[in-house]
Amino acid sequence: MPLQQFSLVVDRAPGRGRRVVAAGLVRWDRSPDGAPRVTFDREAPSLLDAVTGAIAEVEAAGPRVVRVDDRDGVTLADVAARIGRSREIVRLWALGRKGPGGFPPPVNPGMGTSFYSWAAVSPWLREIGYDLPDDEPVLVATNLALQLRALAPRIRRMELIRALVS
Repeated sequence: MPLQQFSLVVDRAPGRGRRVVAAGLVRWDRSPDGAPRVTFDREAPSLLDAVTGAIAEVEAAGPRVVRVDDRDGVTLADVAARIGRSREIVRLWALGRKGPGGFPPPVNPGMGTSFYSWAAVSPWLREIGYDLPDDEPVLVATNLALQLRALAPRIRRMELIRALVS
């Protein structure tokens, strides 16, 4: 069974002496923004199986999972580093001055530093000939589900949102 590696950010660390997870190597630390985080090295048939199982186990012990560390938000410099090209060529792709056009837009337009979704950029790069793995965006989708779960109590007509997903 393949080893799945991922980190979950939680609302609080577990109480002393609480056993949180049943299987796999687990490390507790803090995410870059200071939130408590648990990192897993877990054997599972798929990343989705590993992540959903870990969320259930962590939440059964008390902490609430806030997000998955998905490494999806990337700058143009990050994209360049991941594919071994210059930041300048990636910037020109993003501006539409080089390449075939259609580079995915930033997820935070109008901000000082633009961030892009790797889940959107990597298929574009594959289309123009880069040999990149076609990873299923499980962690990004899990984050969206966790965000929706947190917002759902404040949404009056949640059934309309559920219809968008189906």
